[in-house]
Formats: sequence, C-alpha cells, structure tokens
Amino acid sequence: MNEGRRRSPLVAALLDPERVLSFGLRTWNDVLAIGREHGLLGRLGAQLGERGLLERIPYKARAHIRAVTIAAESSQTSVRWEVNRVMRALGEVDTPVVLLKGSAYVMAGLPAAKGRFVGDVDLMVPRDKIEEVERALTEKGWAAAKMNEYDQRYYREWMHEIPPLQHPERETVLDIHHTILPLTSRFHPIAPALFAAAQPIDNSRLRVLGPPDMVLHSTVHVFNDEVTNPLRDLSDLHLLLCHFAQRPGFWEDLLARAELHGLRRPLYYLLRHVRRVFATPVPAAIEEAAAGGAPGPLTRTVMDWLFEHRFASGSAGNRGPGGRFAHRVFYLRAHWLRMPLPMLVQHLSVKAARRTRERFERKPEVVDA
Repeated sequence: MNEGRRRSPLVAALLDPERVLSFGLRTWNDVLAIGREHGLLGRLGAQLGERGLLERIPYKARAHIRAVTIAAESSQTSVRWEVNRVMRALGEVDTPVVLLKGSAYVMAGLPAAKGRFVGDVDLMVPRDKIEEVERALTEKGWAAAKMNEYDQRYYREWMHEIPPLQHPERETVLDIHHTILPLTSRFHPIAPALFAAAQPIDNSRLRVLGPPDMVLHSTVHVFNDEVTNPLRDLSDLHLLLCHFAQRPGFWEDLLARAELHGLRRPLYYLLRHVRRVFATPVPAAIEEAAAGGAPGPLTRTVMDWLFEHRFASGSAGNRGPGGRFAHRVFYLRAHWLRMPLPMLVQHLSVKAARRTRERFERKPEVVDA
C-alpha cells in the first residue's frame, strides 16, 4: 500500500493541520463532507483551534467546523453531568465504577476526547454487583427500554452488558458492562484483571482502564465489531497510542496484556493498520513481536484488503462495489466472532422471523379520498 498516495486530505489535515492553508474550495468541500460523515470534523476543528489556524481558513468552512465543535463540546458536557448523576445515585453501592470508551476519554482528559462527539455513557462494574447497580439506578429514575423475553435473555445471559438504561429527562443512554466482550465471544478477556489494573480519576471512585487495557478494549471494538465510525475510532487509537507511548514500558505492557487477555490477533491488526492509515510511530521491535498474532498469508492478504476499505476516508455513498462488499463481510464477521455458530443461527433466525412478522403486522396507511 502506498500510504502517502492513499491518504485523503482529511487524514492529511489531521496529521498536519498546517496543510489546510493550501486547500482550495473544492478540497474544503470534500473535507467538510467526509469529516462530518466519519465523525472527525470536530477533531479537526480542535486541532486547528489549538494551532490558531481557524481564523485563517475560508469563512464557510470555519462556520461548519465551529458548529460541529460546539455540538461535540455540548455532548461532553452532557456526559460529565450524567456521570455525576450516576455516581450520586450509586453513593450507597460499594463497587468500583470503570468508565469506558468516549466517556473515559472525556473524564480522564485524554487527547482522544478533543473535538469528539460522545453520545452514550459506557461504564463497567463487577458482574456480581450489576444487579445492585441496576436496582440503584432504576430507583433514581433510569429505565430500560421495553424488551421481550428473548432480548432480555440475549443481554443478561449472553452479552457483556445489561439492556441500556436511559433517564427520561436527560435522555443520555447508559450502557452498563461487566466485561468488555460478550460472554459468547471467541475472545475472553479476563475481567478481574481489567478491574485490578484500572486507574482512579483524581482519587475518586471513578476509574478508567489501565492504558494497555484501554487500547485493547478500543481495539476489539474497532476490529471485531460492526461500528458506526471505524475511521474515527482508529483515530482515537492513534491518539491513545501516541499519548501512552510517552510512558516508560507502555509498548511492552501492551504486548503482555494482549497475551494475558488472548487478544494478540486484534493487536496485530491494530498496529498494522493504524500505522498504515495514520503513520502512528510503532517501534519496529513491537510490531515484529505483535506479528506473532498474525493470521496466515492468504487470510492476511484478504484482511488487508477488507480493512483498507473499512478505513477508507471517503464518502459511504461513493464506496463502490468493493466497499459495499467489505461492509457486508464485516457485518457477518462481527456476528461470527460474537457467538458460536449454532447460537448465531438461532439468533439470526429469531431476528429474521421477528422482522417478517412485524412487516406483515404493520397496518397499511389510510389515504383519504
């Protein structure tokens, strides 16, 4: 892959914000459209603002970027308030509370939070505390969406989280996990080890995953799941790696934790593709060691092609037959990794039957004569 030739103006601007000063109006149109679609326009705005470049770009581009940046800041304010309310509601519950993903980036003040829109609050508590946590939150007003018996079983017996909760006034979604991957997954991270290595935020009850575990959690989310903004999430990981790499021993710890949690294959994919897309400075010795988790040559070639399409920084509407095929493959692969084949067949059959039933039960619209 010729990395420089394939790098889009959006990614180039994220890596070197000064480049925007040479962009023409046509390039700006592409950057704005693609940045908004991939959830990266706020991040670009934050970087331009830090370098005093916002006032030097075209007015219309500046207006679009500022609007997105304000929306991202507003979402983070909502997250901070929701976390405050959650911790208040859990005041009598003796449990560690570990924030995950975007809410962790925000509350820990990490570079990956800058300009990032955060929609949900993701947190993790020990599995033996999850019923007590759920009860405490529902007593304070949070409520789960109505679900049938099958969906309740799907969440509570098979998944790594309970059904999402939402407060009727603030409407922020609260996802409560007890580990980072479904219990039925082909990968089985060690939940007690995640809690043991979690780090407090400002000496409070709130914690975030230790740096290697935080990277690995985001890695399995991006490389195993069907995600809405894979390029944005890969950008998160680029920023996390650059930030944590300043800590002595981080890279060696990352390899060790991937071995502990059985996540060598996802780590291999991360280091290979974050370097390809964002030129992340991964030490050669670390990349070589991570290659021990690589698949065989044929699978590696196929996955390189698929991930190239997954992280393509173009418009989804113009992804072409190859991009649409890759999107479909990742959807199927995410389910394949999530549960064993017999369970997967059962689950997809139930979902298909439900969609068919709902389609036939839907009442036709009445058109007045």
